[in-house]
Amino acid sequence: MNRYALFLLGVSSIGLRYASCGNILLASEVLSPSHQIWNYALAEGLMAKGHNVTMLGPFADRGNSSDKYHPLLLEGYLDLLLQNEDLDLKSFSDLQPIPFMRALINYSLKVCNHSYHTRGFKTLLSYPRDFRFDLIIIEVTQNACLYPLIQRFGYPPSIAATAFLLPPYAAANFGNQLYTSYLPAYFSDYGGDMGFLQRLANHVFTYADATVRWDYEMQTIEKMARRVFGEDMDSMARLMRHMTVMLCNLDPVVTHPQPLPPNIVPVGGLHVKRAKKLPGNLLAIMENSKNGVILFSLGTNIQSANLGRKTLRALLDAFSKLKLTVLWKFETELNVTLPKNVIVRKWLPQNDILGHRNTKLFISHCGALGTYEAVYHGVPMVGMPFFADQKNNRQQFGR
Repeated sequence: MNRYALFLLGVSSIGLRYASCGNILLASEVLSPSHQIWNYALAEGLMAKGHNVTMLGPFADRGNSSDKYHPLLLEGYLDLLLQNEDLDLKSFSDLQPIPFMRALINYSLKVCNHSYHTRGFKTLLSYPRDFRFDLIIIEVTQNACLYPLIQRFGYPPSIAATAFLLPPYAAANFGNQLYTSYLPAYFSDYGGDMGFLQRLANHVFTYADATVRWDYEMQTIEKMARRVFGEDMDSMARLMRHMTVMLCNLDPVVTHPQPLPPNIVPVGGLHVKRAKKLPGNLLAIMENSKNGVILFSLGTNIQSANLGRKTLRALLDAFSKLKLTVLWKFETELNVTLPKNVIVRKWLPQNDILGHRNTKLFISHCGALGTYEAVYHGVPMVGMPFFADQKNNRQQFGR
């Protein structure tokens, strides 16, 4: 091939690359800052390919500062949490499976209703009627609240995504069977070696959750959505069928193995990155801790202050007897005398600390994202799960 032909081939490939870039809507109303890290990673990957990403979500303004990133904030979620006692996430940890399902669904409905009244959502609906996205990605962890955006923007190619491992109700919606004989319900603390009674209870809980979500939650949200999108809105079932693929935060190496149809694509640990160099003060702490460092973090949804003074005193007493340095993410002021080896910060770069060679242990609530980071960096864990998938994560990641 002569040089002229090579030049034309190069120019054409560049043209194809830029011609294929599109406008993508990534919509999520999951009220969990940590789970949005997974969505940010997905958005960054798309932008790295040249796409423009519009992010609709409760923490969209905390994302990338690229000129290809366009946040639409679903504002006011923290106020919603503070104003509603039944949305106290910590209290979920004390509920049995059936009350937990009921509380979670009521929580989901309130979040959906709130989303529809935010400025960010109304801004998106005010886009010109002829505006089109080339792709819509909808986070399906919580509910069907955002499905009607597919119809609103002319039925572009659409896919689903969930950072919440693979919830059984979401898997069922995409044609996967619910393997209840050996896959524990996401809100249970069963392991993969369930006895007969546990399998029976697991079957009942899993199907009850999927059925209630389909027959009650989705139908209730559909009525709610028609008041916003109009009576000519398609059914949620039809809109759901328009989504052809679901990306899920599963990795068969560390989670329970399960058969998946080709339209459910596991991309577990999508958010995990190599550790970056720590800022000066933290780097000095890590380097000067001769016996190593323990990282203690309960994520973004559980506040360490809510553990109660008795538990806090017990933890501090236990930490004081260790030779290791303890880095504790504690979101509020801790008005007690700390042991010399305990250092408290309101925020810590979790992934970068886990990637430091001097980190010896991670005490965690067993959220899926942090657990993937610990596995990636090879850091042992001690679990303190509270609710949702955390107890289940402790079982399957620790098997």
